[in-house]
Amino acid sequence: MTGTSGAPVVVLGPPRYVSPLGVMRSLRGLGARVFCLRSQQPSIAAASRLCAGQLAVGCDGRPAGMPHAAILDQLLTAGSGLGGTPILLAASDEWALFMAEHATALRERFVFPDVPLGLVRSLTSKASLHEVARRLGLATPAVLMPTRLTDLGPMADQLGYPVLLKPVVSLPGQGGVELVSRPDRLHMRFAAVGGLGRALLQEYIPGDDTDIWMFNGYFDASSRCLAGFTARKLRQHPPGMGVCALGVCEPNEEISELSQTFLSAVGYRGVVDIDYRLDRRDGAYKVLDVNPRLGGAFRLMVDRNGLDVARAMYLDLTSQPVPPVDLKGGRKWVLEAADLIALRHYRRDRGLSIAGWLRALRGLEEPATFALRDPAPFLVSMQIVVAETLEARWQRFAGRFQANLSRLLGGAPSARKVQP
Repeated sequence: MTGTSGAPVVVLGPPRYVSPLGVMRSLRGLGARVFCLRSQQPSIAAASRLCAGQLAVGCDGRPAGMPHAAILDQLLTAGSGLGGTPILLAASDEWALFMAEHATALRERFVFPDVPLGLVRSLTSKASLHEVARRLGLATPAVLMPTRLTDLGPMADQLGYPVLLKPVVSLPGQGGVELVSRPDRLHMRFAAVGGLGRALLQEYIPGDDTDIWMFNGYFDASSRCLAGFTARKLRQHPPGMGVCALGVCEPNEEISELSQTFLSAVGYRGVVDIDYRLDRRDGAYKVLDVNPRLGGAFRLMVDRNGLDVARAMYLDLTSQPVPPVDLKGGRKWVLEAADLIALRHYRRDRGLSIAGWLRALRGLEEPATFALRDPAPFLVSMQIVVAETLEARWQRFAGRFQANLSRLLGGAPSARKVQP
């Protein structure tokens, strides 16, 4: 894996992901041109003045909408026009799988860490991750995957309510995580998450959002961790089981050691993002996800000299030394749109006051999208929030209107029953 300093970077991810924007802001000091993918939807990264360009690859930032062979051809064609040997970086599980599946062809044009397809598949599937982690001594919540609908109820009873329903492989824009506390909602919510073959049940570990820890790392061609960071979530969206809305960078040697031992054992190479939950019942950190790609909150974990996992990868792939991590504890990062939406739920369900919400933001060093010298990404993210809020309210109004109309019509006498 070699390259040259100043190599262009292509970040593969959907338009609403903030990680491509984070790469642009991280690598600007190294003189790297960073490209994102063209999309029909508003793109946070493409709005940035630091964006070097948009590449017409896939559909709306995903390897979808056409055969993989056509997407591969688009990506190779786009790469040939960038000059030098571009670095390729996946920001979603879908793109990590695509890169692993077509690694041989992509290496004709790009440079990127070599992660075997089988390993990527085992990490992106929550079912197989559970087996791999347990085999290597990494604690996980209990996981069950039904093959028949008749197994659903007994499995939920075995794990105990409330129970988490998760897609086996997470895809942008599709069903997310559901927490089900009543048996009468189990089948309906399981179908919403994905249904048989696409969804599983996971043990719910009680606790607070602050019990969620993250590890971000970069591993070289020999599976050595050249840069490793730990951080803790303070708020999530949705609360209790979502993305990091507000986090703080904190040292956690146990998490770091667990992650590095596990990833070195499986021969991992490249950027990785891992979530753990502290189970206060037994004191163990239990792995929730191992994402073989760039994490959305990677800019939360930046050391005193500006090093993060994207920069570590860039330095390594351009044959430059990666300096030791000088962790900056207490650094806070917020995903503005997610934290604003989550605020309503925290106020309603957990009694969070506006004053308490603001106090948690003290010491904030880097918002995900807002920057005085680069304001457009923040404006686009707020545009998305407003549009989605209005759409959700309209759908609720339309649903209630339709239900009321149906009741009214259902209660009216049928014209065919009226006698002259």
